[in-house]
Amino acid sequence: MDPLAPKISAEFFGLSDVGRVRKGNEDNFLIADLQTQRRGRHKTRETWRLGGRGLLFAVCDGMGGAAAGEVASQMTVDTLFRELQDLEPAQDPQLFGEKLDHAIQKANHSIYTLAQQDTSKKGMGTTVSAAAIYGDVAFLAQVGDSRAYLLRGGELTRVTKDQSLLERLIEEGAISAEHAENFAGKNVILQALGPTPQVLVDLKFIELEEGDVIMLCSDGLHGEVPDARIKEILNQHKDVQAATVALVRQALENGGKDNVTSIVLRLSGADLKKSPKPQPAIPQNVKYVRKPVDLITKRMEQELGLAHWLNKRVFATPMLMIYAAVFFGLIAYAIFANRTTLRQIFSGNTGPRIVAPPTANGQLVIASDVPDAELVIDDTPIGSLQNGGFSLSLPVGDYVVRLRKDKWSSEAQRVKLEGSKPVLIEITRNKSSSSEIRAKAQDLAKEEEWLPGRDVP
Repeated sequence: MDPLAPKISAEFFGLSDVGRVRKGNEDNFLIADLQTQRRGRHKTRETWRLGGRGLLFAVCDGMGGAAAGEVASQMTVDTLFRELQDLEPAQDPQLFGEKLDHAIQKANHSIYTLAQQDTSKKGMGTTVSAAAIYGDVAFLAQVGDSRAYLLRGGELTRVTKDQSLLERLIEEGAISAEHAENFAGKNVILQALGPTPQVLVDLKFIELEEGDVIMLCSDGLHGEVPDARIKEILNQHKDVQAATVALVRQALENGGKDNVTSIVLRLSGADLKKSPKPQPAIPQNVKYVRKPVDLITKRMEQELGLAHWLNKRVFATPMLMIYAAVFFGLIAYAIFANRTTLRQIFSGNTGPRIVAPPTANGQLVIASDVPDAELVIDDTPIGSLQNGGFSLSLPVGDYVVRLRKDKWSSEAQRVKLEGSKPVLIEITRNKSSSSEIRAKAQDLAKEEEWLPGRDVP
């Protein structure tokens, strides 16, 4: 059992009959426990404990012929059950009422769309009268001329208003209640689900008391049985099954010209208000409903304590949105503040850039009596000597130098460059020309240093 649910139970019974004239039944009804997502069955008396998501009761009277009216009423009860399954338990009653209104609008849109797509169902529609029990409050949603009644302290009150031409004329004083029974247009309704893209749901609420009896019915019942007789039957039969059967039987005995459908439910429990003198059952507009339902809020605080307070104050949706905004704001600030480091990371440079100190160069001068000999340094060909000499700048260090031409190759010489002072190397094939070569090398050492890729002229 849901620990957050108030101590309220509903005993109910639902019955639908084709009547004495119609060949098919276009009525439908819905009994649903939104907490456990189960549906009540036809001609079955049950008692359900109210869960945190509430109970839903609805009666629908389809129109447009058996092939269309039955479809419209079935679509409505199925849509209401489906759309209200995702309700959060113990949420604001205002939100519950809005969700009920949205579910009815969704059913209207589905019926209207199907009628536009399938010409065989053109003009299909349905009424709906729904009573949703949520805590110690009953939400009443009305479209069309099905009805909801409430019996309290032996007094019967119609808690929904027919959206019909007859009701409008009575309100405007154009016709008296005495003449209403003989009015030719008494079955003309001003609004139903399906014929138009949108509907205006008459949504109200009423605070419940211990022993309240709610009766929902299609016009096949209230059109045949006067309100005074309905009151008499409900007061006579305390058992909900007996009361429902007696009401439907009375409608059939009075003519049964239409389908007849009725749900009777009786509410009881320690969390319902017990008044020495029952208060009048006056429906109020939803905008005045108490926020939140006291019973549910109090029970949540008792059962969950700190967990409920955190869920309500700290983890509520608006607060989560604020937390998300702060979180992403901090991420954006961190990215902006560390943009240089991040740029280095994503460019592959994960550390500070180290600039190597400049390396000192030395000058190497080679002179030889072998014209066009190829200079080789550390086994790497550098270029050909021109005019018997070569001058180039190299980083300080040790090198192995030799010359080669055709099949001739000089002996390798080890050279150590230590600074800016030129190092002169003589590589000769003819010993007698050494003085001439030395003079050439000295001249090369005085000239502009050779750069890689450029021979000395």
